Amino acid sequence: MNAFADTNWLVAAYFLEAASNRHEIVERYSRKHGQPWVVSQVVLLEARNVFARTAKEKNPEEWADLQSDLGRRVLVNTMQWDLVRQKTETLFERYSYKATIGTFDAVLLASALLTGARIFLSFDSQLKALAAAERLTVFPELTSHERTLLAALR
Repeated sequence: MNAFADTNWLVAAYFLEAASNRHEIVERYSRKHGQPWVVSQVVLLEARNVFARTAKEKNPEEWADLQSDLGRRVLVNTMQWDLVRQKTETLFERYSYKATIGTFDAVLLASALLTGARIFLSFDSQLKALAAAERLTVFPELTSHERTLLAALR
């Protein structure tokens, strides 16, 4: 099954101290499932920014580690921006009148859906709820707060 990883999942995977509890969750998931994670160009763009900000360095070691994992632990799906835009607009039509949807979150989820992902790996509550509304399996599982967010989307 395709497992799509968002940026905060990658941060948890590559930054041991910044997200130690989350890092343990990522490692446990990886040991159990052993499959590579799929990301989109959108995730890589955001990760480049967030990795530098988190490390407080221009070219952090964690970014180099992620780059060396591309094609093995992390697979980058090619994207057609026009399809991502269309899918994002569909998400807005489906959910924007029901709840606050972040534009970048919708673009990221649209890119995940276009990869054929079945599992969405994230620690972002809003994004997990939105992914679950689109019938993706989310990991970690939804909390009660996230289930409330999901209910607002239905």
